[in-house]
Amino acid sequence: RTRSPPSTPIMNRVQRISRHVTAGANDSATLQLCPTASMSGAAKADDDVVICCAVRTAVAKAKRGNFKDTPCEDLLAPLFKEVVARTKVDPKKVGDVQIGNVLQPGAGAVTSRMAQMMGDWGYEAPLSSVNRQCSSGLQAVANIAASIKAGIIDVGLGGGVESMSMYSMGAGMDMKKMSPEIGNNEMAAACLIPMGITSENVAAKWNISRQTQDQLAVDSHKKAVAAQKQKLFDSEIVPVTTTVKDKE
Repeated sequence: RTRSPPSTPIMNRVQRISRHVTAGANDSATLQLCPTASMSGAAKADDDVVICCAVRTAVAKAKRGNFKDTPCEDLLAPLFKEVVARTKVDPKKVGDVQIGNVLQPGAGAVTSRMAQMMGDWGYEAPLSSVNRQCSSGLQAVANIAASIKAGIIDVGLGGGVESMSMYSMGAGMDMKKMSPEIGNNEMAAACLIPMGITSENVAAKWNISRQTQDQLAVDSHKKAVAAQKQKLFDSEIVPVTTTVKDKE
């Protein structure tokens, strides 16, 4: 009879790596070697990434709300301070900070860094910005979680900030500096379609009436008001002191 040579760690490693690029019957077994690398995290594991603190400012209307004259730095800085106050984390031990933003120049990298300093974090923790349209803040949190999962950092901070009062949509786009070839590519030209037109197209495609949309909006506001009355948001909202110009 024939005997197979004993497997070695090196051979096992090659087999596992090869399965990253080839399909096989035992793929599920390979993935389960590190459960949280392939599952949603329903079962607790030692390498879970957890959110230790989540805070935010209140939300106000663009152009005419209570934050219409408040720069993004003044919105972010109190949150940096609050995170330290609640978690007692040493900012010097935070491996990375990422803030999502769309409308500011450079996705607000410089102003977010300024807010970090204003929030008494010092310069030790690096900061970057991300622009995903939409959900830049969620993308920042996902990126930080991925960095922790990959072992790049142990602790990180992810968030987002936006002011549609201080920075209008499309303010940073200069059509004169764009390639004339954009008009020759249908998909490239479609990137210039306003968000409102896009929503109208989506509603028409899926046969969602205006009445249905309005009812959803009404129901959403009712839930928000009820939650506010029950003080369900109090623990997550950080007060921001600001000055409102020409309130009327």
